[in-house]
Amino acid sequence: MRLLYLFSSDIELHAAFPDGAPAGLPVAVTGVGLVDAAIGAVRAIERHRPAAVVFLGTCGAHRGSGLAIGDLVVASGASLGSGDVVGGRMRLPEILCSRLQTDEVLSGRFTDVMASAGTSPCNAWVSCTLGITEDDDLAALLHEQEHAGVENLELFPVLRAAEDIPATALLGVTNIVGVGGGADWRANFRAEMLRLGRIVTEMERKHASSPLE
Repeated sequence: MRLLYLFSSDIELHAAFPDGAPAGLPVAVTGVGLVDAAIGAVRAIERHRPAAVVFLGTCGAHRGSGLAIGDLVVASGASLGSGDVVGGRMRLPEILCSRLQTDEVLSGRFTDVMASAGTSPCNAWVSCTLGITEDDDLAALLHEQEHAGVENLELFPVLRAAEDIPATALLGVTNIVGVGGGADWRANFRAEMLRLGRIVTEMERKHASSPLE
């Protein structure tokens, strides 16, 4: 199975592979946020024609999720998150696609690879918001209403772009959602992306002689 690895930005791609992505590894940058990530993911998928898609990125953990900075997350799915929606000031049309699951089999394969390397990843639902939540009360409301463990800006549009192609996401927790999250992201994103890059390298090494079916 030919995997395409997607990153939201060159910043996170370079943090994952400081010496450059391994030769022959299909990688692409989607762009940051809901709109750019959707456009970029569609273009990357059309260019590479992968059998499956893996999004690699960072996330903030919601208080009460049981997650902490430094945890690695295998996403179980993603939904559109909105402070105005959870606050009752807006509603999403019923015909709007707003929740998508990741591929269970593909997610399980990465979970197994991480476990064999001594890492115990967590499964979590991802809330994808228009912007970064920096208010503690809003963060608590989003966590309560969305039943999401973490927040990330790009996973939902990537899953939407993938459509029928199996897709999953590996995310490193860099901060707690709310006040001070931005500073913690800047302090931690390089280390978390580097860990994800090593997981990808191990996944590719493991299946070099035994390709995924």
